[in-house]
Amino acid sequence: MIQTPITNQKVQLLETIVSSSEQMQDYFVPFALDESILHHLVQFPSETFLHFWEMEDTVILGMTDTKTPYLEEGVALLKQRNYTPVVRHAGGLAVVSNSGVLNISLLFSRQNATIAQVYEWMQELITRAFPEAIEEKEIQAFEVSDSYCPGDYDLSIQGKKFAGIAQRRFKNSICVSIYLSINGNQKERGNLIHDFYKESIKGEKTRWHYPTINADSMANLSQLLDLTLTVQEVKERILTALFDGQCELLESEINFATEASYQKAMDRLNLRKV
Repeated sequence: MIQTPITNQKVQLLETIVSSSEQMQDYFVPFALDESILHHLVQFPSETFLHFWEMEDTVILGMTDTKTPYLEEGVALLKQRNYTPVVRHAGGLAVVSNSGVLNISLLFSRQNATIAQVYEWMQELITRAFPEAIEEKEIQAFEVSDSYCPGDYDLSIQGKKFAGIAQRRFKNSICVSIYLSINGNQKERGNLIHDFYKESIKGEKTRWHYPTINADSMANLSQLLDLTLTVQEVKERILTALFDGQCELLESEINFATEASYQKAMDRLNLRKV
């Protein structure tokens, strides 16, 4: 039986907050950090990391988004609305990261973990953190096809998506990441990505599939659970969920920014600027 990374583990904690900046390098930090940890885990497979990261007024694009026929026009629209576009390493499609959105990366090494198991571990962590999500407000995982960045492990309450999960692997190292819409105007976020695709595709047929976004298909956790939640409170809930799972929590003392893998990741991200 494969041991879960969210129970009986020593979990090293990291946090990145990216405020609005004129330096694109600042927006690459959370992605380069996750990439460097993946490489670190090849040498130290018994370690586990949890990385909280926040970004201000950013649209995180997947590689598939860069293949839209009118990408420059779509990017111009994002910039006109004061959002910074960033292209991440992993696949998937565009998501919004701004005030009220929390991103979490859980990083560990598991030789035989299936894709489904990894997604289920993240879902379990979120479910533990929100004991209020029961009965008709139970958290469910299924694709919300008219949301932005739809996937099989979209997390929803009463059919409204509040989170999406993705994973990236390097050898036996795994990074499973989730974005959580906690508060703020989720409909506005949905409309932003809807308009990005409208501008960058212009109704043309494409080789790749892009979602037709209905902004009403998503909501934030505060609304869905009828709670007043802050990003800080959700971080504390996540840490409590790990602690309740008999995990030992400690601040990471590793300076990943000095690692060669970190700089290589920054260089690759810099080549993908849009």
